[in-house]
Amino acid sequence: MSSTLQFTAISGAHNEDAVCYLLEIDDARILLDCGSYEGYSGEGLARLQRIARQVDAVLLSHPDMAHVGAYPLAYAKYGLTCPAYATQATHMMGALCMQDASKTLAAREEFTLFNEKDVEAAFDNVTPLQYSQPKALPGRHSHIVVTAHAAGHTIGGTIWTINNGAEDVLYALDYNHTKEEHLRRCSLMEGAEGMLSRRLTKPTLLITDALNATYNLATRKKRVECFLDSVGAVVKRGGNVLIPVDSAARVLEIAYVLNEWWPRERSRRDTHALCLLGGSARKMRSFAQSLVGWMASSVEGQMSDRDTKPFDLRHVSIVQTMAELDRKMRGDTRSRGRPRRAVVLAPVEGMTMGFSQELFLRWAGDKKNAIVMPQRGPPGSLARHLFSRWWDRTQNGRAADSPMRLELPVRLSRARVTVTVKRRVPLEGAELEAWIAQERRRKEQEAARDAMLKRKRDMLDDDEVSSDGDSDSEAPGRIDDMGPEAISEVDLATERLLSGQTYDLYIKGRESTRSLAAPGAGQFMFPFQEKMRRTDDYGEIYDVDEYAVKVDNDDAGVMFDVDAVEEAEEAAAPEQPTKPVVEERRVQVNCQLAFVDMEGRVSGNSLRNILVNVIPKRLVLVHGSSASTKALADYCRDPSVQVTKDVYAPSVGEILNVSSGINAYQVQLADALFKQVRMASLHGSTVGFVGGRIHYAQDAQVPTLDFDSAGLDSAWQPPVLVGDPRLSALRSALEKHGIATRFDSEATLICNSAVAIKRATSKRSNTDCIRILGNPTPDFYRIRTLVNEYLIAT
Repeated sequence: MSSTLQFTAISGAHNEDAVCYLLEIDDARILLDCGSYEGYSGEGLARLQRIARQVDAVLLSHPDMAHVGAYPLAYAKYGLTCPAYATQATHMMGALCMQDASKTLAAREEFTLFNEKDVEAAFDNVTPLQYSQPKALPGRHSHIVVTAHAAGHTIGGTIWTINNGAEDVLYALDYNHTKEEHLRRCSLMEGAEGMLSRRLTKPTLLITDALNATYNLATRKKRVECFLDSVGAVVKRGGNVLIPVDSAARVLEIAYVLNEWWPRERSRRDTHALCLLGGSARKMRSFAQSLVGWMASSVEGQMSDRDTKPFDLRHVSIVQTMAELDRKMRGDTRSRGRPRRAVVLAPVEGMTMGFSQELFLRWAGDKKNAIVMPQRGPPGSLARHLFSRWWDRTQNGRAADSPMRLELPVRLSRARVTVTVKRRVPLEGAELEAWIAQERRRKEQEAARDAMLKRKRDMLDDDEVSSDGDSDSEAPGRIDDMGPEAISEVDLATERLLSGQTYDLYIKGRESTRSLAAPGAGQFMFPFQEKMRRTDDYGEIYDVDEYAVKVDNDDAGVMFDVDAVEEAEEAAAPEQPTKPVVEERRVQVNCQLAFVDMEGRVSGNSLRNILVNVIPKRLVLVHGSSASTKALADYCRDPSVQVTKDVYAPSVGEILNVSSGINAYQVQLADALFKQVRMASLHGSTVGFVGGRIHYAQDAQVPTLDFDSAGLDSAWQPPVLVGDPRLSALRSALEKHGIATRFDSEATLICNSAVAIKRATSKRSNTDCIRILGNPTPDFYRIRTLVNEYLIAT
């Protein structure tokens, strides 16, 4: 049967919005990423809501807002409850990123789209995978296998391969072809001598991004040096440095680089504090230490070189609140009580909310300070606006194909920006009094309701005791066992008592044997019941907790976990009534500004070279501005470029039919046939020619290929070249057997000046083959035998 393949861009096409795509293979719908930025607005979420309940599987690539930002919302509100898959590192860090985003959004506005419980439930639905671990989709789509491969860029970042037997899809967004301090390079570059990995080449469909198609970068070594020099220059003149970062992805690389650089000069350690600010910063470091196996080998090697935990960030101070940062900057023993400046890594990278925005408002007006941006930030954010201003200031006159110029912090001219600040302020005056009154009424109602529930439970307990005297049995009237009808009855009685309509409690279906009145189906009585003593065979039953003595351990010398104590204090802190407010602030940017690309993505030149070497049959370009998408598409369509000409650049909402038209059939091999097949090992696999007779067994949906003795006796199959053997490797094998070899001008291998070996295309099967040309001499037959042995062995 022929396999159908369709692609739809939900968001992130011809723009730099968060990414979300729908891939349809036959009747299976696979959602590729589920991202959204902090605003949670736009048509992308509406399109996602329309198709969420029809999705069969979700693949998550990176643990940042651009790739997982909408997943908790879609899971909690849109019905996207199908199986989801991500690497273990993406699973852990993605959940942490969304929990931090939920806290930050709830702290500044009435955010009701999802909460921390929704985040936890959504990521509990994600199945964690390891790299190179094939995973078949459940149910009727078990013929589709997804596999995660390393992408670089973020810890656990993934390049996905999706295979159904006929179609081989490679989904590669935001990958990095170079090794970083804490991350290895992507799996595309795992081939020998810097070549591409063969297992990821020649897909039937490649889906990749054009984000950096026109964005050429200097070498990573120069960029890291410029980043550290920019921070060092501000530190030397006594200023503060704000580095806006994300909460769980690229922050690891930047913090690791600064941690290794910081102790090289003692002076900056005395005058400045290097801080990582974030509500989940300590948890992020703890998670990173448990994920060392997902990092570069250099990080793993430090485990044996140092007597510390891996990825300990010993020179980076973790602070979780602005008050804690202020205490750090007021001075400590290292600064001998003098106030200190700070280099602070603060989320979020766009500076639209969170600690980075708060520090920007605080530090932007001081000429000594600087903002060093390692990322461009989402479209429409404050960071992207500052990046555009910096670009216009420093990159004028640069040739389009030359790398971006690296500059130390510069000062912008006439730089005034408008910042939208959303925050919560304490209630005052009449609003505070109204809130207090409302809270008082709520607590009174809850207390009365709890009292009624307890009273009814006691009455039911007494009924049980008085009816059969069996105190060993568990009373059926516990609050936890009461149904909704009983609870609603108590709620109604509570309202009547609170409103003053009655002073009696109606006990439905209870007959009092101690009342002077005649027993009936129900009666009014004063709401009081004498508690009966509960006993068992050993005497009266006591509640041990009521008699437990509390022990004060203040002087016991017990060591407490600082993080646990802080969390307990935050939980015990009284609720402060607040309301959300929005204000527009005009900020004069007097501080210096620098941008050094530390995003960890492939640059434009490398992207074009990789596309040529991957050799896809069809190419879909997404996630990039219209200009960069068009530039990359035009490059691929150039006749002089050896890459597929089936290039698609869909718009948002456009449905593409990208099927290859390959017919795929599924048959079951009979045991008798399998025993007759001659198998040969090839690149770790076993291959062989199969020939037989197809028939359908009774009530079988899959046909069976059975043994055909007459057909096998007379059958002959022409040789087929499997794999991609190189003539240079074949030359080395022949020379080991004493055959003199050389290459002529047409890349033909000449053996003993009598036999020629070259690559060609078979006219019969239209496949690659190796041809051996020469006169039938002993050398010819010897060389042919050696070539056949080499091809079968390799």
